[in-house]
Amino acid sequence: MTGVFKAIEIDATSRRRTGREYALGGATRQEAIDELLLLLGRAPSEARIDPTRTLVETAGQLWTIVAARAAAPQDAPGLRRAGAKHKRVR
Repeated sequence: MTGVFKAIEIDATSRRRTGREYALGGATRQEAIDELLLLLGRAPSEARIDPTRTLVETAGQLWTIVAARAAAPQDAPGLRRAGAKHKRVR
């Protein structure tokens, strides 16, 4: 199963979101960072990557990498227990 990550741009001085986000795929956080650098057109040597691999700084831009939540699977109405719509039939 591949993990899905999100890159969120943060203002370097205020540490607030700028509104730019990218959905990234990859099995590991490092693969997500590599994909972000590719999207930004930057080489890995041009970026400063936090040892925890949650912050990436390149060309005056600051990005944080977070795991994106997968949508919860929806049960078909026929698979639910009558009268308890959140209980699965066993």
